[in-house]
Amino acid sequence: CAVFAKSDMIHLQQKATPNEDITMGLCEALARSYKSNIARGKDLKGPISFQGGVAANQAMLVAFKKVLKGENIMVPLHYFSLGALGAALSLMEKKERVPFDPECLTKEFPPPQEKESLPRLISDEHKNIPSEPEKYPELKEGEPIDAYLGIDIGSVSTNVAVIDKRKNLLAKSYLPTAGKPIKAVQEGLKEVKEKCAGRVKIRGAGTTGSGRYMIGSFVGADVIKNEITTQAKGALNVDTNVDTIFEIGGQDSKFISLEREVVIDFTMNKACAAGTGSFLEEQGEELKINIKREFEEVAFSSTSPADLGDRCTVFMESALFERLQRGVSIPDLVAGLAYSVVYNYLNKVVENRKIGENIFFQGGTACNKSVVAAFREILGKKITVPPHNEVLGAVGAAIVAMEETKTETKFKGFGLSEVEYRMESFECQDCPNHCKVNQVWVGEEKKPLTYGDRCDKYSGKEGKGKKIGLPNLVRERGKLLFSAKKIKGGKKIGIPRALHTYELSPLWESFFSKLGYEVVISDHTNDEIIHGGVEMMVAETCFPIKVTHGHVLNLLEKNVDYIFLPSIIDFEGSDSQLKRTYNCPWSQALPYFVNSAIERKAYSTQFLEPAISLREGVEKALKILGDQLGENPVRVRNAVKAARKAQSTFYQRLKIKGSEIMRRFGKRKAFVLISRPYNGCDPGLNLDIAEKMRELGMLAIPMDFLQPDPSLISAEYPHMYWGYGQKILAAAKRIKETDNLYPIYITNFACGPDSFVSKYFLEEMDRPTLELQIDEHSAEAGIITRLEAFLDSIRNKKLLRETKVEKVPQPIHLSKERVIYIPYMDDHSYALKATFEAMGQEAEVMEISDLESLRQGQGYTTGRECYPCILTTGDILKVIKKSGLPEKRLAFFMGTAQGPCRFGQYRSFHQQLLRKLGYADIPIISLDAENSYGGYGTRFTKLAWSAIASIDILRKVQRLIRPDEVNKGETNKVYEKYRDEILKAVRCKRGLTPIMKEAA
Repeated sequence: CAVFAKSDMIHLQQKATPNEDITMGLCEALARSYKSNIARGKDLKGPISFQGGVAANQAMLVAFKKVLKGENIMVPLHYFSLGALGAALSLMEKKERVPFDPECLTKEFPPPQEKESLPRLISDEHKNIPSEPEKYPELKEGEPIDAYLGIDIGSVSTNVAVIDKRKNLLAKSYLPTAGKPIKAVQEGLKEVKEKCAGRVKIRGAGTTGSGRYMIGSFVGADVIKNEITTQAKGALNVDTNVDTIFEIGGQDSKFISLEREVVIDFTMNKACAAGTGSFLEEQGEELKINIKREFEEVAFSSTSPADLGDRCTVFMESALFERLQRGVSIPDLVAGLAYSVVYNYLNKVVENRKIGENIFFQGGTACNKSVVAAFREILGKKITVPPHNEVLGAVGAAIVAMEETKTETKFKGFGLSEVEYRMESFECQDCPNHCKVNQVWVGEEKKPLTYGDRCDKYSGKEGKGKKIGLPNLVRERGKLLFSAKKIKGGKKIGIPRALHTYELSPLWESFFSKLGYEVVISDHTNDEIIHGGVEMMVAETCFPIKVTHGHVLNLLEKNVDYIFLPSIIDFEGSDSQLKRTYNCPWSQALPYFVNSAIERKAYSTQFLEPAISLREGVEKALKILGDQLGENPVRVRNAVKAARKAQSTFYQRLKIKGSEIMRRFGKRKAFVLISRPYNGCDPGLNLDIAEKMRELGMLAIPMDFLQPDPSLISAEYPHMYWGYGQKILAAAKRIKETDNLYPIYITNFACGPDSFVSKYFLEEMDRPTLELQIDEHSAEAGIITRLEAFLDSIRNKKLLRETKVEKVPQPIHLSKERVIYIPYMDDHSYALKATFEAMGQEAEVMEISDLESLRQGQGYTTGRECYPCILTTGDILKVIKKSGLPEKRLAFFMGTAQGPCRFGQYRSFHQQLLRKLGYADIPIISLDAENSYGGYGTRFTKLAWSAIASIDILRKVQRLIRPDEVNKGETNKVYEKYRDEILKAVRCKRGLTPIMKEAA
């Protein structure tokens, strides 16, 4: 993704990676992206013609040759215009010609009227936006005054601020980073030095922003602080009553909630930069609009702002050109972009967090008055853009330096602005990690600033956790997991070090070893495995599935005889109330994904792909596997017994280790990694988060060390049918029992179950929780920022003890006083309505979902849910607001299922949302055998089923005949006639057979 690639490039720049290495890496990334997203696993053989404008880039040609492993690739002479040449040649081959009038190219067409437009943006020069010249305290001649320096080194801008002891701003600099962070800092130091004219003495220096560590080393910072803390400090320096901060920078967006001058909640954009300043700047460039001043002026001239939605940057660019080609005016598009960045920020960053009343809008984007106006229009609240909003992060860093610098400052002086430096990089060959080490040589200093070495061999750093003896429990868990003795000599069975292997490895290893096979586990997850997996994908999935493909490729390269790639349907379950313990659909489908991505004929390796239901019993699953291998039943039984014992021993060791850790660190703040084993305990997949936490002095505890018991949640979540979902919610119960435990929820982009499970988890928790979304695009800097900010927030916040309302489901008895609203699901919804009416229950079918449904739904969902969930959420909220009925008369129908698809969670989510919004008395009704179909029994089911099936048959026949009908519209009339007769018969509880026979 172009947006993620930009983020990666910026984070590399902030680690002193030379620009030439970054640009070549970009070319190779584009070549890999083409191979995975366009070729989608196809075997590309030469000769290959490289065409289009990008073919002018010789580095891209080199990159393609590297990625395609030396295939013959040529760039033809007219590479730029071959499409146009082809169009002309195809015309020459046609006998018929269409007359061409050149004047049609200059003909102007009237602009189209947009079906949906947004309210006009109103410029408000006098309100909430500073317009007076900024003033600074006058620096008098004489002894230099004590001052403090703050530097905010961001992806797009670099900000420098100097404050005095009273926190007054003495000087500031706001410059573009322009891909050269050190150079930008030097220029910023030079500017503030000239403004201060030697009349200040720096007593402390602080750095913040994505480049804070490198620049902290470069300038000699006394304090290096995360952006959340410094932005809050900067805002509180202006107004101690601020309760909400919107901060939109060039590449990152932040939301901060404060209470009594303390950060109580925060979040950052998880991945996409569509709600950021660079998004506006890039789209403005496409429209030839300068982002400074011109953008807002053009936006305010719009009379009908285009509704561009809140799509990702890449899709937004497509939508922008599509509207341009349709003739939508530039002002309407620019105003639409201002709205779009706000909708993106509110829906993708803030999500459904509480927004206060005293809102500060900070960061460079806050200087754009059209975005401020869009915020005001959407929220209907006062939006304050504080003085010096663009440098408040730097001001906050200076304030933190003043508060925390107790000794002589380490600041190297303003002379740094003139110092020469050079950057170098090399790949360390001393271990399999092959770290890319970057070094900056500054002036005459004998030791370089070093970044990128995981073991700190060159940088010499020692994390806080190592100093105080904190263990890395993820690594210790890994040793327990993969502790089986390896047998050499037999046929080799390869097992991918991914997905279920991170829990069930003892079971599989022991079983195969007992049968005499040599078990080969794939290598630890590394960049090569990740890239290999991503490139071979033929479908878009979550990150762990992509990585598993890479592990399969790794095993194929080891020439194993078999690869064990089961379809794990479900897991063992111990609670009778939780009748399902499903694996997620993508994990279940793993062998089928791999089968479509790999040309198996090219390998001699055989694949073992049994469908395994662990809930039906390990013995049954392994017996089937033994039969597939042609093994003796007696040997298989012995192997099953050994496998059972090995897995049980592993679980017991986890329990013992967990108890030991809780005794040893019982009073210390500790952090539980809420995750599935494969994304929380695979260091290569999650950027070695446990080690990063250890370096920050944070003890990371794998979730299964707590031994979460699903029976703890069976009464409240009887419809939680995912096995890992049950354990995650049970872990929430265990954490709440212990004051010093805090959760860090690790998820992956496009994880279906987590779009619901994470909501339930957050609803359960009575304390701050950090959610980290990790995938192939994640960067270390963003993860560390979030960890540091989370640590700061819990230091300052007392543990909340909320009284949670028990959510034990009550039996449903439909009241005749209520009107049941049914989502529109084609005309089948009217069949359901008629069935309710046959039972004497008033019911209505909701309107077809529209743009308002989408907007309402997006305001209370995260965007990770399936689309129908978002729409039905909006539909329900629309009815509540527009029906005019009191709560006691409203009810909503929502179908349910038993998994593993997410549809079965809609009802639970909608009920939770209504409770959160203060509509606890409005029920969401799902009719099934467990609640006796709302008290109507099976007669309701039979009647509803026959009505739905009959309308379904009519619909199919209608669509079959309609394309060939003689009299236009006659098919629809016939369909509607018999549909209405069916609905009338259902209301009267009559049979439908005569109607269907007549219709036939």
